Amino acid sequence: MSIQRGFTLLELLIGMTLLGFILALLFGGFRLASNSWDAVNARVEETADNQLGRSFLRRVLSQLQPIRWPKGLNQPIACSGDRTRLLAVAPLTMQSGGGGLRALELSIEPGDKNDGPFRLVLRQAPLDYEAEQFSDVLADTEARVVLSGLESGSFAYFGSEKRGESQPAWTDTWVNPEQIPQLIGLHLRAKDPGWADVVVAPMLVDSGCDWDSFYKRCR
Repeated sequence: MSIQRGFTLLELLIGMTLLGFILALLFGGFRLASNSWDAVNARVEETADNQLGRSFLRRVLSQLQPIRWPKGLNQPIACSGDRTRLLAVAPLTMQSGGGGLRALELSIEPGDKNDGPFRLVLRQAPLDYEAEQFSDVLADTEARVVLSGLESGSFAYFGSEKRGESQPAWTDTWVNPEQIPQLIGLHLRAKDPGWADVVVAPMLVDSGCDWDSFYKRCR
C-alpha cells in the first residue's frame, strides 16, 4: 500500500517566499531596464535639441545685417551687446506670420527646474521704426528657448571700436554705431562635457561697406 505525501504548510510558505523574491528581482530588472531606456531616449532628445539650437544660433548670427535705425543717413547701426545680451537685426524666414528682417534679442537668462541654471532665449519682432528705442521693438515679445541646461554663458565681440581708427580686438561689449562685429563669440558651458564655444562671422561685415538698407547691399 503506497502512501501519497503532499507539501507541508512550512514548505508551501518557503516556496511562496522564494517565488516572491524571484518575482521582485524580475520586476526590478524590468523597471531598471525601462528607466535606462527612458534615460537614453531623454539624453538623445536633449542632444538633438542642443544641436538644432546651436545650428539655429549659428545661422542667425551669420546673417546679422547692418541696418540703420531709425532710417536715415548717419543713423547708428542697430546692433549692440554685452556679456549677457545681444540686440541686432537678421532675417528669420521660418517665423509664423511672415519672415523678412526682424529685430531680435539673444540673452542668457536664469533657467527653471526644467531648463537648468541658465538658458539662452530668443525674442524677435518685426521692425518698427516708430518705436523710440530699438529695444522697445521687442517689448512684450515671447521668449523662445534656444539652448537649455547651461551652467554658464557669455557673449564676446571682435572688431574695432571705431571704423579704421583702432585695431580689432575682443571685447565684452559692442557699442560701435558704424558697423556690426567682425566676429561674435558665445562661451557656453553645461554639466555635460563637450560643449565648444560658438564663434560666428556675420556674412555682411566689411570695414569699407556703406550698407544700403533699401537694396540690401553695400554701396
